[in-house]
Amino acid sequence: MTWKIVADSGCDYRQIAELAQETTFESVPLTLQVGNEIFVDDEKLNIDLLMEKMYAASAASKSACPSPDDYLRSFEGADHIFAVTITGTLSGSHNSAQVAKKTLSGRAS
Repeated sequence: MTWKIVADSGCDYRQIAELAQETTFESVPLTLQVGNEIFVDDEKLNIDLLMEKMYAASAASKSACPSPDDYLRSFEGADHIFAVTITGTLSGSHNSAQVAKKTLSGRAS
């Protein structure tokens, strides 16, 4: 029986050293728009560059939640999934994860 912990990138999991055997962790990235530039909040994100661009920008930065398809892909390959998202009152990330869950549940029927 395999477990997967899936979280949007609002969860800063980088300090997790070890997980239980048969448990994997997957981050589903948010995207950030600063001016005309898009930054994907994944392990390749250059935080110093992002902050530099944000401080230099004249307009407010924007963010976008992962799509239901992004979550659906991250849910694959495990018997059980535990999903952690930013609160639904602040982001659409929770709703996207719920849509993916319903889609996955429909496939199992």
